[in-house]
Parts: sequence; structure tokens; C-alpha cells
Amino acid sequence: MQIEFIGKHFEITEHLRAFVETKLSKFRRLLRETGEDQTEVVVTISSARAKHTDDNINKTSIFRVDIDIYIKSNGGGAVHAWEEDKDVYTAIDRVIDEIERQLLKLKERRLNYRRKSSKTKEEMREIPLEQIEEEQEAKTFVIEETFSVEKPMSVEDAILELTENHMVFLPFMDTKDGKIKILYRKRSDSFGVIDLGCKG
Repeated sequence: MQIEFIGKHFEITEHLRAFVETKLSKFRRLLRETGEDQTEVVVTISSARAKHTDDNINKTSIFRVDIDIYIKSNGGGAVHAWEEDKDVYTAIDRVIDEIERQLLKLKERRLNYRRKSSKTKEEMREIPLEQIEEEQEAKTFVIEETFSVEKPMSVEDAILELTENHMVFLPFMDTKDGKIKILYRKRSDSFGVIDLGCKG
């Protein structure tokens, strides 16, 4: 587990760093399957003055603790929580509790996903191979259509007709050479022309 500390308007002492690291160490069992080097933790502690309406009252500091956990393996994931308190240790305890709750939830979601996935695999094993092949054959079908090339047109006119009619391809007779060609739409929003080599 890689831990990074960030202090904003606040100096993080060695004692406080050790306190947070001890608290975070209990997550090792929850993150065991992800691998030590696949988990990154960012702890941000910031300090700000509490707002009071009466200027005579001494303004006390409010501590905000943010913890972000980034999981790089097993599908990845991120967990974030923050807490504020006048006591920095209380804020840390609260945010650690929230992070633990979120990690348990994440682990449970992954376990449920694995159970469903293994159940699906088991069900697939139970289906005979012949049945799968029959279903695949039943899904494959060809619809024959007749298309007549009525009038010669330029490539530009063919593109216009293809676009206006939302077609994937269009057979046409090219006005330049009188040959039957097929205009088709490419994935990159451009067009291609296949020359069939026969006169119309």
C-alpha cells in the first residue's frame, strides 16, 4: 500500500503520520487480493479557522481529513471520504470508519459479481454443444433484396443519395465510364467505391 500525505495550511507530524498509517493498516486484509503495490492511498489534512459572528470570540481551527484510495488491479476502483472536526484525531477516526464501510461494500459487490459470473459459466457448461450450435445456426439468416440501377449518376450524386436515404451501400452506374459500381459508407465517415468491372 503506497501512502502519500498532503498537508494544506497544516504540518503533518511524524506522530500523526504514524497514527494514520496504523489506522490504514487494518485495510490490508480488505485489499489483500489487489496486491500491496496495486493500491495507492492519498491522505490530505487541511486546517481552516471556524467562522464566528462575534469577532471577540477566538476562532478555533477546524480540521478536514480527506482519504482517497485508488485500486489499480482487479477491475480498478476508487474510494473517497472526508470528515471535519475541531480535533484532527477525531476527524481521522471518523473518515477511517467511512472508508472501511465503503471498502466492505466494494468487496461485497465484487464477490457478488464473481458468484454471478461462476454461476453463468456453470450454466453454460450444462448446455449441450449441439444445442448451442443449433441456436447459432437459427440466428444466422440472409435476406435477399433486388435493387435496380435505374439511371447513371456521378459519384457525388451517389454520395448525396446514400446520405439522404441513410443507406449503408448503393449500387450505381457511373456516368464517367458507364460501369456498375458500389458506393459504401466507411467507419471513418468517409466513402469507398467498389468497381465491379462490368458495364450497365
